[in-house]
Amino acid sequence: MFKKSIRTKIVAYTFSIMLIVSVLFSIISLYNLFSLKSFFINSSKNVFESQANHYLEDEVESYARIIEANLNIKEKMCASTVNFLLNAKDPIKYIPNIYTVTSRDLNIKGIAMLDKNFSIIYSYPKGATFEGAINQIKAGEYKRFSNNDYFVDFYLEKDKNAYFSFLFPFKDEGYILFEIDPSGIFSILQSAQIRPMSDKYLWMTDHKGVLVFDPKVKEHPLITLKDHVDLTDPQNGEKLAQLMTNYILKGKTGTSSYTFRGVEKYVGYTSIPKTGWGLGLTLPTNSLMEGVTRLNKQINSKTILMLGIFSFFSVITILIALFFSMWASNKIVKPILDATNTINSIIMGDVSKRITYESNDELGELVKSVNNLMDALAQTLANLGDITLKKESEDD
Repeated sequence: MFKKSIRTKIVAYTFSIMLIVSVLFSIISLYNLFSLKSFFINSSKNVFESQANHYLEDEVESYARIIEANLNIKEKMCASTVNFLLNAKDPIKYIPNIYTVTSRDLNIKGIAMLDKNFSIIYSYPKGATFEGAINQIKAGEYKRFSNNDYFVDFYLEKDKNAYFSFLFPFKDEGYILFEIDPSGIFSILQSAQIRPMSDKYLWMTDHKGVLVFDPKVKEHPLITLKDHVDLTDPQNGEKLAQLMTNYILKGKTGTSSYTFRGVEKYVGYTSIPKTGWGLGLTLPTNSLMEGVTRLNKQINSKTILMLGIFSFFSVITILIALFFSMWASNKIVKPILDATNTINSIIMGDVSKRITYESNDELGELVKSVNNLMDALAQTLANLGDITLKKESEDD
């Protein structure tokens, strides 16, 4: 009973201590592993967001400069045309030829000569309507573009298409109006999409925040001025409305995020000062985080592999701990059992046995004491035998 009990206790105590240490080490290691995983993913996400925001801001500014340069070219060529007509004795006869050239190169939709009350004196081509432009002008909805002319922002004509115009002062307090088809501008906007229906695209508003061009994407069809989608309206997204009102329409440049028609997006935004147009280069959050998502999946798979390897080595460690505890118990218990057997031999009358254990530890001292006891006892018994024999001899 003693043999079984002490060995069991030693094994249990040793194994328990090593198991507790192993479990604590495992918990600390797992905590560090998941902490590093979370830190790495969050750091990667922040890097992706920072790079994307910088990229979106730089790119939208580039498109703004391209559009502004395009407008400046159109305005300069229109101004040169007006200067030529001012020096002509009969400017009307030159307008058809001017239209033929400018309609192709500048996307001019029509040219009109107006009196001081903005009524049409002459227009070309025949059948062209300028009601949208004239209504805007009479309502005071125009702004100075340069020292020599004015800019009339987007409006709808009878054909339900959007146009903008340059208005130049002319002879006899009159004006010359160049109505421009924005298809060239829209082509620049469309080029932001790498492919049709691409996630990254460029939209534009007029100076009031109404969408003029928002290309066809997965979540919505092409949006133009006739759809009258006002981005300053909170119904189209409160965050987007605040972004338009407080930043874009105030001429600021930067990056932000918003939700439009159920899709969360990052946007690089800016504006074109001379026209007040707002530009936004957007990329859905899911597309932006696609790289982070892939990285997260890779990290998860590696984490599962590491957990498997860690579990395997934990099992090996536990088995080693069990083997070591059994070996240690045998190492400790064997001298004690030998001492017990020796003492039992004394009880049975055999004083010739000795315990073999070479060590200077506590068990070594115990073994030495038991062996000394056996030597002393054997010597005592021998002396008693000699005394007995001597006594018997004297009696004879």
